[in-house]
Amino acid sequence: MKIPASVPETPTYNISFHHGANTLKWKYICQRRLALERELGKNALECEQIMELINEAKLRRSVSSFCNCYEMLVKEFIVNIPKDYDNPLSSEYMKVFFRGKCAEFSSEIINRFLGRSEEEHVEVEITDNDICKEITANQVKKWPVKGKLAPSKLSVKYVVLHKIGDANWVPTNHISTIATRLGRFIYIVETKTNFNFGSYVFEQTMKHDQTSSIKMPIAFPSLICAIFQNQHP
Repeated sequence: MKIPASVPETPTYNISFHHGANTLKWKYICQRRLALERELGKNALECEQIMELINEAKLRRSVSSFCNCYEMLVKEFIVNIPKDYDNPLSSEYMKVFFRGKCAEFSSEIINRFLGRSEEEHVEVEITDNDICKEITANQVKKWPVKGKLAPSKLSVKYVVLHKIGDANWVPTNHISTIATRLGRFIYIVETKTNFNFGSYVFEQTMKHDQTSSIKMPIAFPSLICAIFQNQHP
């Protein structure tokens, strides 16, 4: 992986590196911000219609009752993701070593922690245009050409799901528009469509080992910390 020359060197803050080569990644991973999940307030938790959808999707642990989130712990985990984490023949398959401990991290582990099914789920086969019609109550027939939809076009239920999803499930810096990925996600939750949330979280997390960008936010930090602490109280 090519390390950008413009990124300055950064102290390691007593970070534990499982492999010496991981130190090269630290100077840009340490500068990534955490996309901290937002704890749902009392009013939202009392909204039966929305909470029924969230509970049905087994996503309650992603919106409430968070454990303490430690920024450096999350970043140390990210920097220690092994290159062959997805190789079944590797001794470090689906494992990350940090702080002198080993944490198992996979889509199955994530789903198990959330109380979701660990079975394989087929890909949701529906067009962006069909999703657009559903979440806008047929106001918009086709997803905008540039891929962005105005939140003002959403039906009432999807407005609430969009606010939650924007902060907790598909974090983005573009809050004035809805990207197709976020639109698809809230459609899945509202229609109670089966999907593999653990696989989604896992893939988003593993992307950090494949890029040298410092602008890519680290999603699901509270969830990551909770899974670690569940294995190592």
